[in-house]
Amino acid sequence: MSPAGEARLGAWPAFVAWLCRTILRILVRVEVEGLERLPPAGACIIAPNHISNADPPLVGGWLAPALRRRPRFLAKEQLFTGVVGWFLRGQGVIPVRAGGSDIDAYRAARTHLDAGEVLVIFPEGTRSREGRLRQPRPGVTLLATRCGVPIVPVGVSGTDAFLPPGGKRPRFRVRVIVRVGDPWQPEVAGGADRRAALAAADAELMRRIAALVEPRHRGAWEPWTGA
Repeated sequence: MSPAGEARLGAWPAFVAWLCRTILRILVRVEVEGLERLPPAGACIIAPNHISNADPPLVGGWLAPALRRRPRFLAKEQLFTGVVGWFLRGQGVIPVRAGGSDIDAYRAARTHLDAGEVLVIFPEGTRSREGRLRQPRPGVTLLATRCGVPIVPVGVSGTDAFLPPGGKRPRFRVRVIVRVGDPWQPEVAGGADRRAALAAADAELMRRIAALVEPRHRGAWEPWTGA
């Protein structure tokens, strides 16, 4: 991919990332591990678990300067109104039509990956209200194999205690951890068993994330050990 096609981290996205880090450091105790594993160039998919509304600013705030590029998030189209919509567009967030078919999100995502950019996709599709890993929605490993890009699993722990789903009161100065895993290139053979192979790759992705989160977040997923 040409470097010219990559969304470099400009002044405004860099400022927003800095602001996210500054605010979060005041509110919680943030620990970040494995930033050196992020690909220095080329398209990739960042795949974090999702347990709180604090996850996007946390992931973007720390990964954007480490990547030296602007990662693009996918978000529901109904969020793109007023000042919030203006802000999201300024950050390169990609609107996805609520209730749309998987192909809608797939086409939007592939356009940016083909341009050599970094995409952040939460494999579960929505927040886990229980704070535990859920079943993945199909599409992340399919997108990675079709575009020939690696997936970087990311484990987020503790944000559900800080900013719980359901509008409960936040708890300040809790420990929040972000762990970046090794880039992984899923290989899925074609043929009649392709659907089963994609499902197995989706499961492997969740196990790779399980290996990066604290035990209470793993749910039914056994951590990936490389076996």
